[in-house]
Amino acid sequence: MCRLTRLSSLLLLGLLGCSNAEAPPALYPVTGTLKVNGKPLENMTVQLSPVDITSKAKPGIGKTDAEGKFTILTNGDKGAATGKYKVILMDSPKVQRTGPPTIEELTKMNGEMSQKIAQKGAAAFEPPTLPFPKEWSDATTTPKEVEVGTQPVTVNIDI
Repeated sequence: MCRLTRLSSLLLLGLLGCSNAEAPPALYPVTGTLKVNGKPLENMTVQLSPVDITSKAKPGIGKTDAEGKFTILTNGDKGAATGKYKVILMDSPKVQRTGPPTIEELTKMNGEMSQKIAQKGAAAFEPPTLPFPKEWSDATTTPKEVEVGTQPVTVNIDI
């Protein structure tokens, strides 16, 4: 019986001590607002993309509310790891989906697209106009960088 207890203890210690998984970096609060000409932008995505692509920091993403406020999440957890980030803006999808569309939804989307094509021709395929300058939607051209340290960060954007 003593050998069995000793063996189980060694096995448990081995499992606990030999993990190759690296702990994720600590996250620090990042919040802010997004406005264009002083007016809040709702339903936009604010992404923090690491400046150093070799860093272990993951991108953070937040979605603006009716007041233009957002909170950055990294892998679903509030905050971002320390480091420098490019601030990228994107239009958020209007519908959050948990699975593939139904036949009814596909039929409706197909009908709506057919109607747009009939009305606008090739212009129906042009991307929608963004409510902010296009340079903000690309990490190589965005004019905004932010540095996250160990203290909460507020990122206020007014374009």
